[in-house]
Amino acid sequence: MRFSKTETQKKRLLLRRMGILHGVLLVGALFIIARLVELQLIKVESYHNAARSQHYGGVVLPARRGEILGMSSKTGETSVMATNTTLDMVYVDPLIVDDPSEIARLLADVLITDAFYDYCKNGDRRCPRELVKFFKAAFDPLFRARELQSGALLEPLSSSALATRTLQEDIVPTITEVRRQFMLDIEKRISTDHVNFVPIKYSATKMEMNAVEELNIPGISVSFNQYLIFADPESVSQSRLANISRVLADVLDLDPSLLEYTLRSRPLRYVPIMRRLPPALSLKIKELKVQSYKDTQARKAAAPTRQEADRIQEPLRNIALLGEHWRYYPDGVIASQVVGFLNTNQEPQYGIERTFHMQLYGQEGYIRTVNDLKGGRVFTSEQKIVDPEDGDTIVLTIDPAVQREVEHIVAEGRELYKANSIQAIVMDPATGRIIALVNTPLFNRNSYGDVFEKEPVLLSSQDERNIVVEVFHYETNTRVVKAYFLDIFSQDGREILTEKTRQTLDALEESFDLADLTRYYVYTGENNRFEIFPTDISGVWLKYKNSIGVGAYLNRVVQEIYEPGSVLKPITMAIAIDQGEVTPSDIYHDDGPVEVDEYTIKNALRTYYGDVTMTRCLELSINTCMTSVSEKLGPKLFHHMLDRFGFGKITGIALEDELPGEILPWRKWSRALLATASFGQGISVTPLQMTTAFSVLANEGKLMQPYIIDHIRHANGEREMTEPQILDQVITPEASDTITAMLVSAVENGFAKSGKVPGYHIAGKTGTSQIAGPGGKYESGTGSTVASFIGYAPVNRPRFVVLVKVDRPKFAEEVHGAAAAAPIFRDIAGFLLKYYGVQPDDAG
Repeated sequence: MRFSKTETQKKRLLLRRMGILHGVLLVGALFIIARLVELQLIKVESYHNAARSQHYGGVVLPARRGEILGMSSKTGETSVMATNTTLDMVYVDPLIVDDPSEIARLLADVLITDAFYDYCKNGDRRCPRELVKFFKAAFDPLFRARELQSGALLEPLSSSALATRTLQEDIVPTITEVRRQFMLDIEKRISTDHVNFVPIKYSATKMEMNAVEELNIPGISVSFNQYLIFADPESVSQSRLANISRVLADVLDLDPSLLEYTLRSRPLRYVPIMRRLPPALSLKIKELKVQSYKDTQARKAAAPTRQEADRIQEPLRNIALLGEHWRYYPDGVIASQVVGFLNTNQEPQYGIERTFHMQLYGQEGYIRTVNDLKGGRVFTSEQKIVDPEDGDTIVLTIDPAVQREVEHIVAEGRELYKANSIQAIVMDPATGRIIALVNTPLFNRNSYGDVFEKEPVLLSSQDERNIVVEVFHYETNTRVVKAYFLDIFSQDGREILTEKTRQTLDALEESFDLADLTRYYVYTGENNRFEIFPTDISGVWLKYKNSIGVGAYLNRVVQEIYEPGSVLKPITMAIAIDQGEVTPSDIYHDDGPVEVDEYTIKNALRTYYGDVTMTRCLELSINTCMTSVSEKLGPKLFHHMLDRFGFGKITGIALEDELPGEILPWRKWSRALLATASFGQGISVTPLQMTTAFSVLANEGKLMQPYIIDHIRHANGEREMTEPQILDQVITPEASDTITAMLVSAVENGFAKSGKVPGYHIAGKTGTSQIAGPGGKYESGTGSTVASFIGYAPVNRPRFVVLVKVDRPKFAEEVHGAAAAAPIFRDIAGFLLKYYGVQPDDAG
């Protein structure tokens, strides 16, 4: 009986085991099926792409970026304003470095040339950026500058103000010391053969950095000073990479898959040492490599055995040169705001470079290859080559000779009249062709970062109390607080602020140090200000050397509006003459200010002239007289004609971010606006609109489409020409002739005579306009006006219209167009008349 029971138990045990085995097999089968479903259905796309990427390879063939050319307005010859160049970058492959110290020594000795050392020690921008950190004293404005031009609130900076600096900090290192420091820097970077630094997030908030620090993940680090979260992949657990990436991604709101890819351990095969090598320096490195190769081959040949010869390695095999394509501007200054530039990432910034980026960029080509299992290339029918298509060449109407001379004249004028900025336009009125378009301050496109160069200013304790600060939100970049410096950065000041403002500041400080979100300003007028930057020296601040910093990139000819002032008077008068409302000999009795609504309109010099003709009205720039002219036109007709002259809408020129100006619909015009618009107040225009409208007076009443592109040369050889286009016959040729004669009289006999070129008749008009601040109230005091002059010549057949606009001249308390803009116009017009070979008028 016992035997029978045992057999039964054995059978049950066997059945149980078989059941377990079946269960395991079933689970395994289900897992395999699930995996197959995942592979073949869910992730089929990614695996298909992975297989294709392994099977197929390719090389991108970059297109050559098109050039930007200028064109002589006399001969039609072109000259290069933007082109391409290839400069080598030297790099090291750490994976095959035998002796990091020796490689670092060699590179430091070769790369730090006497010329580079001289550039760097003198703070010259031609110093390679890789060497700047070894010459801090030379590039720190607090060391370099001791005196500066003082404005209303600025004083000369004395040497004693820098007494807190140690003597050692003032010493520029010798070339031997710089080479030693550079050698140590290179040696440190090439002594590791795996990537040991990757940035995870720049501009991280305090909360994000604290959260990451609390995670305490090995290999993940935080720099609170730099607001940077970074990693050392070699210290990050590669087996837990997916989990670590998910945790970090949740905290930092990043893509976990991208983060996992970033954190993976990988060999370091590329350490850039110096970019943009001069050709002579590249050649020297190539010669060293060739000589090293020859020496190695000789040593191998002398080796006693094949095995020993194979063990001999070429010591400089880890040094390589890589050609990099860079944008190059033969004359980096000329027409910088028009041309624009490419930054270090080869991204277009401003001007033609950005507006026509896609056409300049061209179409990349590629070579599609087929790979074998080992990654080698196999030549098959599937291999495909698509040639790149080079970018278009953009030929501008800008005449480099004229542009260069006008820039020189305007730059000198900016210094002389202490202006924030000056714009000048030279246009052919018969075609709308832009011959020169100038913005100052100028900047060099080859070293576009120079606009950030700063110089020190010394502020008294009272001046510092008047510093106005603006705090910006770190996410939206919108201003959240505007207050005085001490109201923000002192406890007593905070108490003065509203509860809401204090709460806003407290919330911001939870994420960032408030100083990093703050901009500081010194006001020299109601709305005239410049930005300053704090330093670690008491009472010493920094300001932009060009006064406006990145504002130098702005093409104010189309990207900034202003009230034109009295230069609009000839437009108003031309409309009235064309409409038959006035004649040059009509009389206006100027016996005092004009009351309109609640406003009192006065003449600029507070002088009243009795009986004056319309011609005399322009000669003496009489505001009160002009109100009578616009009153005869009425708001509807006047507005309609201003629209026909091109005001209140963009011109459509091929320049980026053009503004339309501001003119209210005529139904919203008050009697006061009708009166002030006659002399250019209450409406806003761009300098280009003003020039285009004035060209109507010079061009027999025809409004031309302004253009700056002469033609585009396509890669296939075709040319896309720009033809002059008449937009409107705004006034009659007779009205044009009449207003021209009146403007000649204004230059010969009126306030505009400071714009006269000896020997020539010039048709021109001065303009002075106040700058409207917040709420529409006009500023007053030094630097509160825009001075301008516009004119054309020769009057019998105008070759050019020139506008000069001077922003906030400060060489006197109140500056008029006749004092600041007219002399600049005179110099430009005088140059142009000689340039085009225009003979003096007989009546000269």
